[in-house]
Amino acid sequence: MPHRYLNLTPLPEALAIMRREFPSPGRAETVPLREAVGRVTAEPLYAGYSVPMADIAKFDGYAVKSGETRGAQDQRPLPLAGYSRVNTGEVLPQPFDAVVMIEDTWDEGGIPRIRKSAAPGQHIRRAGEDVRAGELVLPKGHRIRPFDIGALATYGIDRVSVRSVRVGIVPTGSDLVPLGTAPGPGRTIETNTLMAEAYLTGIGATCRRYGIVPDDTGLIREAVETAVAENDIVIISAGSSAGTRDFSRDVVEDLGEIVFHGIAVRPGKPALLANVGGKPVLGMPGYPVGAQTVLREVAGNLLSWWGLSPVPCGELDVRLSRRLASDLGFDEFVPVSVGRVDGTCWATPHPRGSGIQMAVVRANGYLHIPAEREGVEEGEEVRVRLTVPPASITRTLVCVGRRDPVLGELGTHLAEAGYQFHCCNASTMGAVLALRAKTCHAATVALPETASAWDDQVLRYLPDVDLLRVPVARTELGIASADPLDAGSLASLRVANRPKSAAAQFLLDSWLDREGIDVSPSGVPADVRVCSALEAREAGLRFTSIGCESCDLVIREELAADEGVAALIEALRSPEFRAYLHSIGRASGDGDAPGVFSA
Repeated sequence: MPHRYLNLTPLPEALAIMRREFPSPGRAETVPLREAVGRVTAEPLYAGYSVPMADIAKFDGYAVKSGETRGAQDQRPLPLAGYSRVNTGEVLPQPFDAVVMIEDTWDEGGIPRIRKSAAPGQHIRRAGEDVRAGELVLPKGHRIRPFDIGALATYGIDRVSVRSVRVGIVPTGSDLVPLGTAPGPGRTIETNTLMAEAYLTGIGATCRRYGIVPDDTGLIREAVETAVAENDIVIISAGSSAGTRDFSRDVVEDLGEIVFHGIAVRPGKPALLANVGGKPVLGMPGYPVGAQTVLREVAGNLLSWWGLSPVPCGELDVRLSRRLASDLGFDEFVPVSVGRVDGTCWATPHPRGSGIQMAVVRANGYLHIPAEREGVEEGEEVRVRLTVPPASITRTLVCVGRRDPVLGELGTHLAEAGYQFHCCNASTMGAVLALRAKTCHAATVALPETASAWDDQVLRYLPDVDLLRVPVARTELGIASADPLDAGSLASLRVANRPKSAAAQFLLDSWLDREGIDVSPSGVPADVRVCSALEAREAGLRFTSIGCESCDLVIREELAADEGVAALIEALRSPEFRAYLHSIGRASGDGDAPGVFSA
């Protein structure tokens, strides 16, 4: 009988237990300097010699005795008597104590002359000015940055003692196939351990990924035993839930002791921690977003406690664009896109869930809702942990509404202009309300092509706002079927699959009404569905049109002068984007570019 994680451990308590249970292994290793970036120093690093090792010239010019230059003035130029020609970086010859730049002299009869006396030490780098032999360069516990490498090499340090944590990562699951293999039906490419290796290596750990282990208790046990023997911490990917094929708990419980099974976080609830031979064995969920949460909030926390250094992550105080509900007792982590709109930074949430990996890809940060909160209100100031450099937020454009596939191509055009285009999925109503609240740069609205749709669904809620309406794409919708829809088949048609788009639903309902078809829950033939003409053609099905849906980008006219919004409009009107729309049969009209007009 499978075990359940009935007693979910609060995240702060889980982290405290983990730290008490597993002290740092205190391991260090010496690595070549070129391999030290991102690693954390295990001991202080001291300069091997002084830099510079002797007094040197800062500039090209003449080494002089400063006392012999006294009295030089504009009206009374002075020829240099005793001097030595020097170049930048050359050792200052004795007995000279100053350098006159060559730009401050002129030659007269083969003798350099000056109009200003030189001060002692002028334009000289003194011995040890940068660092002296034996001086501290980097303290213990310092994360080595790329530019630190040049300094360390300059000061004679070619090998570095760094903190070492060895992480073994074991993927489990009979449905997994390795990267580079095309997965068949019911199979999945194994990616979680690849992601874990990349993230934990960035923290400074030394990772080893093991081969995929099928859902077999004996094989999993053998893999875990090997990994525990060879590493300081072991991470098992998948198998920590409570399904009939989740064996990780049984294996680690047999090998050691369960510390906790289940953490009150979302996503990532099924996380498991066990003590096997005094070493932590962490079971993370198979769903990728849940796995990311466990890696970041649990594994990363332990490695930081052990002395490694998390990847630098900026934080930003922003306002939340719409209300987010959350269950009490759960720490929840929500992917968001942050952009600056009319001087205010807004965070717009993406869909939540352990399996929605693209939500994280599309986001540029995440919001932590603490367990003691039931949610966050619209407009409330919140702190977002960024996953991009903070400076990039000023060049981020946020669009709310229908995430039409053509917007991905639009984002590519904007990237060439130096802007990031983030599309946050919402209904047409949600998009219009975001536009009204000025929490986005643009909104996409999907409307049926009827005379009143624009007035009813857009202008009704923005009566006093000047808008720019940019037609992006046009989609013909209809009913796809294996056979033609004649009078007999229409008589048997009762209800088609309900499309998610409100515009498509409106067109379907209107068509059913025109055809006199009674909509009832009795079902329809399995080979009938609502889709676009392109989808029907690609599937080799017959297509009966029910109307067209337009996808428009809507912008507040007052924002059109913004540099980023102007770049967005320019990309929409570009011949390249127009050609792309024509190539996929989604052009919004017959002109050379999408129109932009006030509405």
